[in-house]
Amino acid sequence: MKSERISPFWVNGYQPFSAAVSLVTRINRFFGYAWTAEPQCFPTRNFSGESTANIIITCTDNIRSRLTLWKFLKKVRKENFSDHSAPIYWMDFGNSQTKGQVIIGTVREKVLQPSSQEYIPMPKMNVITEEVDYAKIKENESGPSCSLAEALEKQDLFINSTLAHIGCDLLWKMFKEGKTLYRGVYVNLETLKVTAIPV
Repeated sequence: MKSERISPFWVNGYQPFSAAVSLVTRINRFFGYAWTAEPQCFPTRNFSGESTANIIITCTDNIRSRLTLWKFLKKVRKENFSDHSAPIYWMDFGNSQTKGQVIIGTVREKVLQPSSQEYIPMPKMNVITEEVDYAKIKENESGPSCSLAEALEKQDLFINSTLAHIGCDLLWKMFKEGKTLYRGVYVNLETLKVTAIPV
């Protein structure tokens, strides 16, 4: 009997899939959804309005891809999109070996908010590239890749899942309550400290 390799991104031990296809397939099977994954570079060279969404979520391994995406989003944020493809928010996940952050910001220079007696609505939240001075960060300090098995040996086991849970909770509260008091968090697994970033 042949033993089969069980890995999150392999099927029957033979056919490799991208992480996006593998994870979306799992979600579809579990929840009965019909989501599609498109494993391709973003932004694409053949850009169309269908290439964007209201919320863009990134978990990238390098600084250059963040800067390239921000350059692209600044260029397209004023274009006339349909409601479902207008880029409004960018949520970025990033980490080193034991530390990480989740930050959600507004792509547009101003997002109209409803008036409120409870709080002061904020029309603008900085995105990750407006928060971090990447000129001071060396690429080799940006942490190991989360897409290679070898890199996972150099990265604390729960940093990615901790950030993912917090990021999903932030999105859930935005969807459920239509507001957020926080635009992200910093996580340090060495000190077990989670610091919220207020709006």
